Amino acid sequence: MTRYIVFLATLLALRMIARRGLTQAVLLVWIPIFLVFPFNFFVTIPGLPDPNLMQAAILPILVVLLRDKRPLMKFGRMEMLLAIYVVFRVFVDFLSRGYSDAQNYAFFMLASLIGPYLIGRYVIDKRQMDIATARMFVLMFVIFFPMFVYELKFWVSPVYKLFGIFFPGAGSGLSVRYGVARTAGTFEHPILACVMIVVVYRLHRWLTWVGEWDKPQRGWLSWLDQITRWMRIPLATKISILLILMAIMTISRGPWIGGFVGAAMTAVGNFKNRKKWLVIFALALVMGGGAGKMALDSYITPKEGQIISGEAQTMLYRKEMIDRYKEFMYEKMWTGWGLTTRPKIRGMESIDNAFFLMALQHGLPAMLIFVTIFLYAIISQIKFGLKAPPGESPLGFTFAGIYLAAFISFATVYMGAHTEPMLFLLLGWGESIKNRHETGITTRPATTPQHSGSNAPFRRILY
Repeated sequence: MTRYIVFLATLLALRMIARRGLTQAVLLVWIPIFLVFPFNFFVTIPGLPDPNLMQAAILPILVVLLRDKRPLMKFGRMEMLLAIYVVFRVFVDFLSRGYSDAQNYAFFMLASLIGPYLIGRYVIDKRQMDIATARMFVLMFVIFFPMFVYELKFWVSPVYKLFGIFFPGAGSGLSVRYGVARTAGTFEHPILACVMIVVVYRLHRWLTWVGEWDKPQRGWLSWLDQITRWMRIPLATKISILLILMAIMTISRGPWIGGFVGAAMTAVGNFKNRKKWLVIFALALVMGGGAGKMALDSYITPKEGQIISGEAQTMLYRKEMIDRYKEFMYEKMWTGWGLTTRPKIRGMESIDNAFFLMALQHGLPAMLIFVTIFLYAIISQIKFGLKAPPGESPLGFTFAGIYLAAFISFATVYMGAHTEPMLFLLLGWGESIKNRHETGITTRPATTPQHSGSNAPFRRILY
């Protein structure tokens, strides 16, 4: 019965909507609940879906959103792709697992994909909300820093320690590598935690660019800035250091690589000749990917009598995993085996590749639709960023960098827990930015100093 505490999130959201409106409910209730509570904190209700705290909080928000924003809603290319994706995955899951399980999965899709997408698309609808939303995500992760340090030192999650009594059996995603704890926070797995940090870091760098951290701060952030004056560095740099340290504490190579590639994509938007540097970036990405694959194959292929390292064994596992599961995927290529009914090979229960796992669960079409969504999002944001006025750091390239970083990261981990709603929130947010009447608004604050002359080959870089 203690698990019914999840519906406190519903009540909090309702109260905030009644007192301060939809946007504040999203900023002050939904985002904090979304980030603070693990997704395995849920309640099982016979005959009904099994909501976690995030899903319980989003339900009243979604009802009010549909009531108030429905006249503004449009059905464009992205919405069409998302509709096909959701309907297809729910339908083939019904074929594999039956009505009861498909009902739960349909609820998950509604609360964890469609809901966040609609929030991003229609609640984050102006520049002030862009800043407020990005700022809330960054501040939440600043608050999380002591939790990550605690996990690193004591090998236990304080969130699970505090709230585990309400959710018996819910386990933390902490693991060990190199004899130290890989911190996971509330995000189920260290790699998933690092994906979230990479996303938030890019939002933080955009806030730095628009001068948000140069303004006088209030509340606890001002206090934090004051007590760290001895560092003699700007607040933005302090936040960058915290986020980078948190990413390091996860010891997650895939998101690190994705983060560097995403930073490079974002940086393209800051050059004078964006198209030229975009071509250079694309060529570097292709050649780097090819060279990286050859180096990886050599690294994980042991020579006669050689014992490969633990890191190489981890990478080799992913390759062998795909090779051994291929037959199962081809057996049910079009519909998959189902979300929880897929075959499992002993010793290889974990499918550490979101795309391959999707094909195994719901068929190759599901994976291809998802990849199409990703590619459309990246390409459309690049096109949008290329239209930005000269001298302005285009937000389109920031979002393209985030999508690309996530795409690379998901090749090394399943798309689970917080990362899936976060991705679809960002997809909706990106569509919102592209389709506003105010898109001509500059993102460069008037007080931002010019670091180079008008003929300089590049402007301030966001990484």
